[in-house]
Amino acid sequence: MFRASLLATSLLIAAPAAAQDADVATLARLVREQAARIERLEARLAAVEGTAAAATDAPPPQVAQTTPPVRTPAPLGQSLPSDAHPPSLEARMARVERAQRENAHVDWSKGTPEFVSADGALSFRPRGRILIDAGTTTGSDVANRNVTATQARSLRLGIEGTFGKHLSYLLEGDFADNEVAIKSAYLAWTTGFLGEQAEFALGNRLNDRGLDGSSGTIAVPFLERNVVAQGIIPARGFFGLGAAARVYGKGWHVGVQLSGDDIANPGTAGDGMTIAARAHWNPVRTDDWLVHLGLWGFHERLASDVSRPTRSIAVGGFYNDNLRIAPGSFPGPVSGDGYGVELGTFHHSLWAYAEAGSRQLANRAGDTTHQNAWAVQGGWFLTGETPPYLTRGGVWSRPKVLRPFTTGGSGAVELAARYEELDYSDNPTAGRGTALTLGVNWYLNNFVRLQLNAIDWLLANPVAGAIARDHGRSLIGRAQIAF
Repeated sequence: MFRASLLATSLLIAAPAAAQDADVATLARLVREQAARIERLEARLAAVEGTAAAATDAPPPQVAQTTPPVRTPAPLGQSLPSDAHPPSLEARMARVERAQRENAHVDWSKGTPEFVSADGALSFRPRGRILIDAGTTTGSDVANRNVTATQARSLRLGIEGTFGKHLSYLLEGDFADNEVAIKSAYLAWTTGFLGEQAEFALGNRLNDRGLDGSSGTIAVPFLERNVVAQGIIPARGFFGLGAAARVYGKGWHVGVQLSGDDIANPGTAGDGMTIAARAHWNPVRTDDWLVHLGLWGFHERLASDVSRPTRSIAVGGFYNDNLRIAPGSFPGPVSGDGYGVELGTFHHSLWAYAEAGSRQLANRAGDTTHQNAWAVQGGWFLTGETPPYLTRGGVWSRPKVLRPFTTGGSGAVELAARYEELDYSDNPTAGRGTALTLGVNWYLNNFVRLQLNAIDWLLANPVAGAIARDHGRSLIGRAQIAF
């Protein structure tokens, strides 16, 4: 009995220890299985999104972060990325599963919803802009130039999207200067060409002509493009209806365009014809420095109904139509030739750029007139952003705002200065002018910008056989929303 009692006591003591060992083994196995499950989930998610697996130690959405996220400027020459923070793993999986379930995906990173089919073959996005100006001019010797006024510089609405991997489209209508006009309206086919990416377009498309001239008004650092972009331009304007081809390499591109008149041509005569080309190259492209070189030119055959082949250029803001460089008269124009050169450099938050261009017009009588323009400009982002220059195409874009004002930050602040000159005076009925502009840009986020330009201008226009010189100042502010 003593031996039996001793055996029973030993069993009672050993049983809990064995049970505890079994529980620990079971728990360890469950932990290993859970870790393997999370690893497989991360791999599936990375495959679906095409990105690296997200870090599993990120805090859940409901837990406030004690330290703000570290934000760094975009690399020089990089296009505008999304300003959204990476969501949690659970949120990302829910979004992917919802998109698959509904057979569509919605992306808000561009400011408006972009709808993409689950297979990525179809996409659609509305786009637009609102540009409202208010300005005042003082100091002019001509009374009607000293005006204070407001203007809707541009109210634009459009759509863009893709059909499959290669075909895309863009259509935009614009209200500006008290007129409604169709701007971009084209189809584009993107494919490979000699190992590089190529784009072929049919329709009404913005010129590829200079850094400012090839960029939209919403992207250039000042309220308006420089006088080279505005004045050394074909008679048909910034857009032309026709065909365009561009080839993009790493830090370079070459583009050609063959077009008739603007899409709003009244149709009272046959179209003119313009052939234009531009190339840019970034010979230096490092983390610290980026250099831009560009060359462009065009030849135009003017339509028989063109009576004014030269544009009148505003030197004190588009809101003041009394303050323009006179284009002069040139009867019977038949052809024109223009060219320009570009040089720019970018270093961290600093940028500088210079451009010069010339144009010659000829008429039926064999007379010619020359037009010349040049501009130098530079800027500095006080808040650390990199200049919004894109190496793909050599154009301006929008900056990646590091600390958006709309989420509690300071926004991005840029100081800029420009001096420019446009000279039409080879024609005795035309004028010339210069402008010194100091500008401040405040980007509240990637889509909203407030601007202030102070312009000191000098104008020399022929009046009654003499040159009337005038000097004054304009102060113009703009509120801009572009999406």
